[in-house]
Amino acid sequence: MNGKEHIRISLKEILSGSIFTRGFFRKQYKLLALIAALTFIYIYSGFQSQSQQRRIKVLNEEIKEARYEMLELSSEYTQMTRPSAINRQLREKGSRVHESVTPPTLIK
Repeated sequence: MNGKEHIRISLKEILSGSIFTRGFFRKQYKLLALIAALTFIYIYSGFQSQSQQRRIKVLNEEIKEARYEMLELSSEYTQMTRPSAINRQLREKGSRVHESVTPPTLIK
């Protein structure tokens, strides 16, 4: 057979594990172990990547909700701090404080 080993694999050898006692597998066990380790690392990193993508999506949704809440609160604060709103609140509470009608004068 021209120096090449004829590879014939049966299902029985695969299921029993005796396939690993063949010459090819005995000679290349380090390479096969490296390939298996790299395969596991590749699969693990894929799962980690998917997990991180899901986490990023959740955090982006939280940021969007917080931004909307911040805009709403900012709008309410702006409405509450307008001089007309402050005067109205003072009148409703019966305060005697009122807005001055005379402009301020500069003292030199």
